[in-house]
Amino acid sequence: MLTAEDVKRAAREFGADLVGIGSIDRWANAPVENHPATIMPRAKSVICIGFRVHRGSYRGVEEGTYFSGYSLMGFAELNNHFSPYVQRRLASFIEDNGYEAATYLHNTSWLAPQIGQPAKNADGTDKPKPDIFLNFRLSAVLCGVGEIGLSRVVLTPEFGPGQRLYLIITDAPLEADPIITGICDGCGECVRNCPGKALSESDRDDLEIPGVTTIHRSKLDIGKCSLVHGGALSPFSPPEAQEYALNIINGTDTLTADGNPRPSREEITANVGDKNPYVRNAQHYFRSPAGLCSGEGCMRSCIAHLEKRGKLTHKFANSFH
Repeated sequence: MLTAEDVKRAAREFGADLVGIGSIDRWANAPVENHPATIMPRAKSVICIGFRVHRGSYRGVEEGTYFSGYSLMGFAELNNHFSPYVQRRLASFIEDNGYEAATYLHNTSWLAPQIGQPAKNADGTDKPKPDIFLNFRLSAVLCGVGEIGLSRVVLTPEFGPGQRLYLIITDAPLEADPIITGICDGCGECVRNCPGKALSESDRDDLEIPGVTTIHRSKLDIGKCSLVHGGALSPFSPPEAQEYALNIINGTDTLTADGNPRPSREEITANVGDKNPYVRNAQHYFRSPAGLCSGEGCMRSCIAHLEKRGKLTHKFANSFH
């Protein structure tokens, strides 16, 4: 009989740095459009595998001299090449042992999230529209890989926020891993160091997963986050685009800093993203967001803090900063 240890050993042999397993009952309160059993009704387990983002990938961003190392090897290559290869090998291993395995790739959510025509249940009611969306961060928590910190990013005991996560759904009844807590200490470094002022200093957006855990997180302004992640303040952004972006960043969730209504997402894209050659090239050549958050950023400041406190099991000879 296939065991959790068999799956974990195989995942690591195939190249995963992290692997955790959640039993399907942990998704009991998830909406059907976000539930693994909507894809595989007989699902018993969800497997979350993770791949580290090399600490050195952040170095050129930290220095302001080399951004593509993170964008490509820490983002596009993991999403588009390495993780699908490992997911396929692990899914084949599971199916060779007599159980189904449905891979859920990161890119899935970029294709057609819940915009198609729904199929029918046996009783004639509608199923959710395809493709349904599985939340990678919540799934990582439910699989015992890490916890979600104040920054809303998954923190693992090994790498803090420095990994990308992928999922496999299976009808194999595998032993679940315990839920992880206690990594984030609420220091607020992520809030203070976000160049987009996207994380609220006072407002929280906590999430209760009944019978499982409570996630403590800061309220996020996704528009401001997207601006800096999309390169608005990067050296590849022309001065007029940076000035336009700062007027939004220094404003509220409805008004710009000069008191005008905050522009629509389409207007922002036309005035910022479309004027940034790095962003256009990332989408064109690698089918990937640019990943160009500048300044300290929530990821890098969190890594530095957790390493300084000795919270991470993966150690380095020199401090991050």
